[in-house]
Amino acid sequence: MSLAIEKLADEFISLTTQEKIEFLKKVIAGPPGEWIELDGKLYFIPEGPPATKEEEETFKKSQLEIETGQGVPLNELRKRLEI
Repeated sequence: MSLAIEKLADEFISLTTQEKIEFLKKVIAGPPGEWIELDGKLYFIPEGPPATKEEEETFKKSQLEIETGQGVPLNELRKRLEI
């Protein structure tokens, strides 16, 4: 991992939940919705009905993950941010 990415990941971990959510809103292009934290994991809840079949399937999968307590742990999000 490059030094810049490692520094960014370390700084991200030290942010408050609200600061993390604000950061994600700025760096991830996505549909309107809301980021929430549940049991140490961040989830994105889209607003309104899905626009395409693919988005509908993604939404259903996300809902199932939330209902079953699955999600993206912050350390996994950190790995996904690696270039």
